[in-house]
Amino acid sequence: MKILGYLLLVGGVLMLALQIRSSILSRYTYEKQFSNLWELADKSSTIPAKQQYITQFLTALKVGETNGVFADYDATWLKTPNNSFAANIKAIQTLSDRLTQIQDMDPASFQYNTAIQQITAQEQGEAHRMLAVFEGCYDRECYPLIWGWIGTVVTLTSALALIVGLTFLAAVYGLFD
Repeated sequence: MKILGYLLLVGGVLMLALQIRSSILSRYTYEKQFSNLWELADKSSTIPAKQQYITQFLTALKVGETNGVFADYDATWLKTPNNSFAANIKAIQTLSDRLTQIQDMDPASFQYNTAIQQITAQEQGEAHRMLAVFEGCYDRECYPLIWGWIGTVVTLTSALALIVGLTFLAAVYGLFD
């Protein structure tokens, strides 16, 4: 029981440490390679600058897809177009196309102002779910131990191993007497 207690304790600690490491690496590499481009586009106040960063973001996503960095879906089952990597790429492409369309418009025109409102609405909140799908597809493919329900199961299993291991050791050393 003593050996089992130590094994569970060490196993739980190692699993949690691996998850923490994976989570830190995932956030860092995803931001460095992908999300920073979207954030820079969001911060940019001119159409050409937005277009440049959106184009770079799209290119990075497509290169990542080609290199096998993204899963096809942010789901293992119950796959829908909303959690599809490819469908969300198409949505980003429409934003890029819209930015290209309005670059030559007169900034004082009604069409230009309508397009700007649509782009702003997409960037401020409506794109949140789309961006979450990209990140989920990345984690599912590159860091499955922290992705969605798998991450939850691993975390709960780690916590359970820690608790049971501590309980066994406490019983062995008479801490419950």
